Amino acid sequence: MTQHTPGPPASSSDAPDAAPVLDIEAGVERLMGSRAIYLRALARFRHDYRKTVPAIRGALAGGNAPQARRLAHTLKGAAGMIEAPALHVAALALESALRDGAGDIDALLARVDATLGEVLRELDGMVLSQAEPPPAAAPVSSGGLARLRAMLDIGDGAAVEQVAAAHSELAAHLGQEGVEELSAAVAEFDYERALALLDRQEGPAGR
Repeated sequence: MTQHTPGPPASSSDAPDAAPVLDIEAGVERLMGSRAIYLRALARFRHDYRKTVPAIRGALAGGNAPQARRLAHTLKGAAGMIEAPALHVAALALESALRDGAGDIDALLARVDATLGEVLRELDGMVLSQAEPPPAAAPVSSGGLARLRAMLDIGDGAAVEQVAAAHSELAAHLGQEGVEELSAAVAEFDYERALALLDRQEGPAGR
């Protein structure tokens, strides 16, 4: 009689896969189903966030905890936008610890460093040829405010460049304080607040 041989344990390759470094399909869905916009967001992330951990360490070394917290918050928002789940969780934990003044900051920062490194290595290995470098933002004149509002509506990270490049034109509409508030909201990926500022402050005089 042939003896029955048990199959491999459930903990082998049949076990559920770990969360992906990047959830590409979720990222595309988040950005209105546009793979081109998502690829641009990945290219921008790859370019902009390589030095975030050293920047946080530098802020902490200089006693600037609010700046360190803002950097962690921005990284958290960017990780959420590109659907990098492990990095999002790590940045959230670091931000919370910096805000509450509790927890092992060094360990949390090391975790952010490791997960950010995984994301960047993933991006370095991807073909981002469809993702052109972040384009120079068009001036705000000739429908530029409507263009900026559309970027904010879809969560397009290029809104950061649009605000920076069109600073003087925006100031004519919103006033200097309004531009500073808008810039801060966009830098923190708080697009709902940025849209509210545009709607609230835009007007004939704007100052």
